Amino acid sequence: MAALAFVAGSTVLPVFISKLTDSRTLIGIISHVELFGWMFPQLFAAVFLAHRRKALGFYNSLSVLRLTLFASAIASIFIFKDNYGAILLVFGVGFTIFSLSSGFAGVAFMEVVGKTIPTVRRGGFFGWRMFSGGLLAALGGLVIKKIMATYRFPYDFGYTCIIAWSLMFFGLLCFALLKEPENIDPLEKASPKRHLKTAVEIFKDNANLRKLIFSKAWFNTALMAAPFYVIFAIEFLGAAEWMAGIYLTVQMIGYLSSNLLWGWLSNRASNRLVILLSGFFRILSPLIAFAGYFITIDPYVFSGVFLFLGMAEAGIDMGYMNYMLEISPDKGRPLYIGLVHTLIAPTILFAGLGGWLSEIITLKWLFAAVFVTVGIALFISSKLKEPRSPTA
Repeated sequence: MAALAFVAGSTVLPVFISKLTDSRTLIGIISHVELFGWMFPQLFAAVFLAHRRKALGFYNSLSVLRLTLFASAIASIFIFKDNYGAILLVFGVGFTIFSLSSGFAGVAFMEVVGKTIPTVRRGGFFGWRMFSGGLLAALGGLVIKKIMATYRFPYDFGYTCIIAWSLMFFGLLCFALLKEPENIDPLEKASPKRHLKTAVEIFKDNANLRKLIFSKAWFNTALMAAPFYVIFAIEFLGAAEWMAGIYLTVQMIGYLSSNLLWGWLSNRASNRLVILLSGFFRILSPLIAFAGYFITIDPYVFSGVFLFLGMAEAGIDMGYMNYMLEISPDKGRPLYIGLVHTLIAPTILFAGLGGWLSEIITLKWLFAAVFVTVGIALFISSKLKEPRSPTA
């Protein structure tokens, strides 16, 4: 988590890509390719894992591949130096493949978590995981500020990526040391085609799962605006480029200040409630940015947008992961996890759509549109069933 903060899609990465191209569509797409890559391949990975008793070996093999691919993407920054087109191409392709390999590992990660952490302890697990990772990321924001103020482009971003790779190495190493229990009741071994057919049947038969997918899909429309808050601050509010580091720190403060609360609510109350409350914070960011066109907002005051982004990110990530694990049976859990993430993955491309829309309708109306679509997500989320209800 700390590693990915150094290439954060809502702060650092948009600034980097904006130096390489004027295309806001590309800025939006590349800024969120890591999230898309983590989600999209998961159903395809699940068909190979659904009948296995253990998933950690599959995860560890992909860790080696991920580290190699990310290192290759970083190397392009230093090899091509001032050839911005070559950097954009090689880094973009390398980072995309790295992200897709992370997606294949993602379903294995969730399967291990589902087997090792009881339902009423997952909120605490993710809360402390996010707290420690967020604390490191907040400190990382100050490091990024120093690097961007000291080194010229593109070396500044290259050095932040080297730090990210180092942190990622230690994180993957720690996870590799887990002792994974066997799945005592896996699905029967079947062809990938048969497992895919089972996943389609799950989608057709489980109305609440469909609501969860549609709810998350509408919440992801917020990604249309996410890469452009920092661009708006720099171009419209007059913020310095190094403010991206400050905004990242504030975003991590929001992440830190809220995720222990989300964890407590997840354990003691309801993952559905976590989704609804964090969705409320997600709707505040586009509202403030839209208001910035009508009232004067100091660049430092605009940090509130990133505070709410951090709070919403922590709550929505935790709420959806835990709600999904809560309603997924032990038998066939990888298919449930893979199905949800793969179907939601295309909505990550809203980030690219946001760049295209911002060139047509301007950022002002993009922020307004996102306010409306997140409101729709909140409405759908209110229709989710409470798994802990006696009548559920």
